[in-house]
Amino acid sequence: MKKAINRVAGVALMLLASSALAFENHVVGAAENSCYGQAMVGMDSVINSRLGVPAEHALGLSLNSSLHVAMGNQYSTTMLNTILAAYLWEDTPHSYAIKVFYACAAKSSQLLQSASN
Repeated sequence: MKKAINRVAGVALMLLASSALAFENHVVGAAENSCYGQAMVGMDSVINSRLGVPAEHALGLSLNSSLHVAMGNQYSTTMLNTILAAYLWEDTPHSYAIKVFYACAAKSSQLLQSASN
């Protein structure tokens, strides 16, 4: 009986491990990473607003780090809008992250479509 349970547990662990490895093979592009990052910053900003963290403390997240050295303090208006709108969001942080992610994906899709035309 004990051997049968160990076999079933071993097979279950093998199936679980193989399904977990399947997700690592997915290649994500820069546009998806950017939208995901923006959504996570938005979700964190909603949480921060509920905890009483002032919005000014999150402004560093909207600095364009690639332009920081060359142009001084240049802020991403998209990220600023995401952070500041999060402080006015009344629903759950997760729903805000979903809203931000899909809005970003739709905008990226439109940009790619217009560039290919």
